[in-house]
Amino acid sequence: MNPIYFSKAQLKMAIQFSKGACFAALIVVCSGFSFGGSVVDKLKYPDDIRLEVFADGLPRARHMAFDDNGVLFLSQRNGKVVALPDKDGDGKADKTITILDDRETPHGLAFVQLDTGYYLYVGEERQVIRMKRMDDAISYGKPEIIISGIPGGGHSTRTVKIKDGKLYLSVGSSCNVCIEQNRIRAAVSVFDLNSQKGKIFAEGLRNTVGMEFSPYSGELWGVNNGRDMLGDDFPREELNIIREGVHYGWPFCHNNRVKDPRFGNQLDCEKTQPPAHSFTAHMAPLGLAFYQSGSLPKKYDNSLFIAFHGSWNRSVPAGYKVVRVILNEKGEIQSQEDFITGWLRADGGKNGRPVDAEQSPKGDLYISDDYEGVIFRVTKK
Repeated sequence: MNPIYFSKAQLKMAIQFSKGACFAALIVVCSGFSFGGSVVDKLKYPDDIRLEVFADGLPRARHMAFDDNGVLFLSQRNGKVVALPDKDGDGKADKTITILDDRETPHGLAFVQLDTGYYLYVGEERQVIRMKRMDDAISYGKPEIIISGIPGGGHSTRTVKIKDGKLYLSVGSSCNVCIEQNRIRAAVSVFDLNSQKGKIFAEGLRNTVGMEFSPYSGELWGVNNGRDMLGDDFPREELNIIREGVHYGWPFCHNNRVKDPRFGNQLDCEKTQPPAHSFTAHMAPLGLAFYQSGSLPKKYDNSLFIAFHGSWNRSVPAGYKVVRVILNEKGEIQSQEDFITGWLRADGGKNGRPVDAEQSPKGDLYISDDYEGVIFRVTKK
């Protein structure tokens, strides 16, 4: 019988109910079930990198961002935002400090220095809030609502990015495929940082959870989750260069201007923008990180790392991995290759589900996993 692996939470429960009937220090085997084993040991990655757990005990770990002091912040879909300092620099979080608790689906995090102070912006399901940093480097004041009235339901994560005094907000669709009544859905909007004054920046983006500004061109890039229920292989997941005033197709067209069977006759697909790159359908890309150079071996310079959360409605599961999109020195897409795999087991079960990727100020790569509740740190071996 193939072993069945359990997360830490499941392991604790299993041991509690086992009443000591069978367990060992490293691996517990009982009636064909295997308990324990390092989560890192289950993953596959290049021989020239080191993969370690930076922090654990973080249920529903999602989006990450580093502040100006190099402290990693994390949103959790259980309503929390936490800080994970590593003051001694040993590659392990010293402790978990709660910044926010009991919030409504916090997700996107962004820091910015303004004339009035240093702020953390948080994208919640129905609003965007910000908090001013206090004298203590990891203490923040009372949340202030910056953008309100965001519709809830459907895709509930809200990603925020800040550049040149503007806040970019991604709001996913309310459905699998439909014509939205509120234009802020299935779109990226742009707002002034200090007011609710905003406009639609780009549309036709069903669910762009991961987005980042390219350090090469300055343009906004994002990964889009395509619609379901059109088979295993269509539509392919997309990597888009998100430009102002452009329509990216959904719900009328998909990928390279292919008409949707239900809504395809309601818009001229020739007026939509095809993706810059595409991937196997239903892999659910959720986070991405540009990597020009850093602490990894030099061969990984000029990369875009993308975390694929994994499929839920595919007859053959796909995703559950981190992919490296290889760029040239101008930041142009060349090819792709798997970087870290093993979250998907041969029997279709899961060892985890990667969510986000982020490069630290020191040049290391960090990856969040909301299934195991951990953050991995990737460095040179």
